[in-house]
Amino acid sequence: MSSCEICSECNQEYHGFKWCNPCNSKCFQNDFNNWTSGNGKIDKFIQDSQLNANGHWEVIEWIPYDRFKYVKQIGRGGFGTTYYARWIDGFIEKWNIKNQQRERWNEYEVALKKLDNFVNFDDVLDEVKTKVASIRFYGITLDPETNKYMMVLEYAEDGNLREYSKINFNNIN
Repeated sequence: MSSCEICSECNQEYHGFKWCNPCNSKCFQNDFNNWTSGNGKIDKFIQDSQLNANGHWEVIEWIPYDRFKYVKQIGRGGFGTTYYARWIDGFIEKWNIKNQQRERWNEYEVALKKLDNFVNFDDVLDEVKTKVASIRFYGITLDPETNKYMMVLEYAEDGNLREYSKINFNNIN
């Protein structure tokens, strides 16, 4: 007897914790016409991530800016500006077969990163694709005041890596 769990909807093995690739891909694909970033390359990047995700930790979403509250600037550097925010919905955790809807991780702290010195957001997408990040990348949003795209990232309570390493340099293995 196999130790793998089986999806009760399509009888395929789960690919992560309760993550059925065929069912989740179908759900995401059915939702593609319900949103757009306004940029075809960004839409394709997000759609590809959703169709190829092997677990909720790999899903990237288009997140409307009005889904954030308590947005406040927390840092500014050579490449851009970082904001703290609370994501009202939180990230997708799994597809609930019984209720036929996505289950989310409730309200969640995130960092919004606006890259001020990048003229072309396509370069940012190429960079994200090639990097293995230690911080989770949840999605992309658009600042309605500046019309600049922002990355939605895991919030690091101890700040950015540069500041953390300055303070904790002697304790890093």
